[in-house]
Amino acid sequence: MNFHQSSIKHVNRIELNVADIDRQTDFYHNILGLQVLKTAPTQTTLIIGEEDEIVLNKIENGRFAQMTEAGLFHIAILLDDVTDLGALIKHLFQHNIAISGGDHLVSEAIYFSDPEGNGIEVYIDRPADLWHWENEHVNMDTLPLDVSRILADSGNTEWTDMPKNAKIGHLHLKAYDLKASSQFYKQMGFQITSVLPKALFLSEQKYHHHIAINTWQSNQPLRNPELTYGLTAFNIIDENKKSEVYTTLEGLKLTINE
Repeated sequence: MNFHQSSIKHVNRIELNVADIDRQTDFYHNILGLQVLKTAPTQTTLIIGEEDEIVLNKIENGRFAQMTEAGLFHIAILLDDVTDLGALIKHLFQHNIAISGGDHLVSEAIYFSDPEGNGIEVYIDRPADLWHWENEHVNMDTLPLDVSRILADSGNTEWTDMPKNAKIGHLHLKAYDLKASSQFYKQMGFQITSVLPKALFLSEQKYHHHIAINTWQSNQPLRNPELTYGLTAFNIIDENKKSEVYTTLEGLKLTINE
């Protein structure tokens, strides 16, 4: 099942405030392989796959958030094939980019950061019929990633560009009030699918998660989001709503259908 089709609520665009737009554009275009959709002196829009977008907004004299502030935990890009994930791992190694990884039972993922410290996850899903559900919650964990097998499965495949079928799989946020934030996203139409210590995962149509929130590091709202580097806004597709604008409890701009 395609859990990111237009009839299912999901994130399709994220916006990052950046200090060095040239360096950030170079990373997302030349390292990750995203195509540049449009560019201007203070803004670059890159496309993930064929539809989803990352927008980089240059701001002057901004600030980097403290670790304890709410905001971005990571952007998660979903790939369709293990060979692509293996090719990306080799590609990141070649560029001396440090990565970590995890087997989450429902998915296999690698983690790294862009030059300004924004967290990125790239992952593949296991078939949905292999996910184990109990009492409306899906079983997830963080186990060691079998990198050797993934590299072997990728064979001689080389990473050149982001695959056309790639997409934003989910968005993981740092919250400061888990209960209040979960209520906000439930009001947006998402359902809780998994609960971990200080973390919640939410989705629609029984995906493992389209949105995640945690308070592992954060205990206060994001201060001055418009002047802070990092995630500043994201858009959700929802066929049952009109175009709307919200401010999340984390302090981020959330648009619907824009």
